[in-house]
Amino acid sequence: MIAQGTDPKAVTKEQIDRIAADVDAFCRANKISRKAIAKAVGYSASVISEFLKGSGNYGGNEGEVAIHLEEWLIEEEQRRDNALETRFVWTNVAQYIHGVAGYCLDMKKVGLIYGPQTSGIGKTTALRAIAQEMGPRRSTLITIDKADANPTGLLKKILGGLRLQDSGSNAQRMQRVVDHLKGRSHLLMIDQVHNLRGAKEDRPFYYLMDIYEATDHAAQLWCGTSDLVAYLTRQQTRTTDEPLAQIRRRIFPCTDLMEVFDQHGGGEPLYTVEQIREMFASFKLKITPTAARWLCQLGHLADAGGVGTCVQVMEYAVYLAKIEKAATIDVPLLKRAIQSSLTTDRASKLIVAVEHPDERIAMTA
Repeated sequence: MIAQGTDPKAVTKEQIDRIAADVDAFCRANKISRKAIAKAVGYSASVISEFLKGSGNYGGNEGEVAIHLEEWLIEEEQRRDNALETRFVWTNVAQYIHGVAGYCLDMKKVGLIYGPQTSGIGKTTALRAIAQEMGPRRSTLITIDKADANPTGLLKKILGGLRLQDSGSNAQRMQRVVDHLKGRSHLLMIDQVHNLRGAKEDRPFYYLMDIYEATDHAAQLWCGTSDLVAYLTRQQTRTTDEPLAQIRRRIFPCTDLMEVFDQHGGGEPLYTVEQIREMFASFKLKITPTAARWLCQLGHLADAGGVGTCVQVMEYAVYLAKIEKAATIDVPLLKRAIQSSLTTDRASKLIVAVEHPDERIAMTA
């Protein structure tokens, strides 16, 4: 494997030939067209065809293509090895995030989309799909961990996402990022951005805005939870030289996904029953229409984990079906999957909340 962060110029002829052979063999075995590979990694089909002939046949940056193809191959192998892998579906949530991403890219904005503090409504999955669709030339997706809540951690993540050399001082790192993005139509997507809260003097947020300004407004899309918005609002009035008011003011759009898809307010659902069924269409056992509706209701419960919980319940139901020799996934089987995989109290609350939506029950209790 090519080590993470390797300079494309340092990729050897042997590595290029090995990756070309591995990708070609994998595609033949799985009947994947070169056009499909090209779409997945953001190159033209002709570039892929030339590269797969081996080193020296493609006149462009072979090292860069090799790095991207190896990443694709690893992810694709892992995906196909998982028999229970759900199919990505452009749910209503994913489509909305896609629209915001396109707006930020076209209008050179710093946008923020956020959901509840509990995960699972599909934000990260949507960002990955958008990054794959746009390709590495037009987008970069990074995920912020709590350990990255400082300027160095943030810059390292951005450099890694852009496949740039990570060395030198933070000023040098910053300049490398700026030089790479300046004047380009490129969207920097930052997932789990709420993990930057609490950094000394909130410096990572200022670094992100400095990058935005220094690159002539290379677009950014931040993705996090509602507590980030509360934090930015609180920090607007803090008694320091540079409150976060100027940063909060520059963020547009700032979208609460749960308000957009508020059921009580007459908004669209997060996901439709048809979308839920499509997610699990690749499973060997089919889900009954009634079970799909039940699962869709589960995904809409506040603080219940969204579609992430649906996936976990469905996957566990498949294992139970093997044990019980069930022919389909029905509602009773979904209930048993919940009851046998969660605490008694939480399982009971989830089931009651699905079947009696008018009874408000705190899912986090």
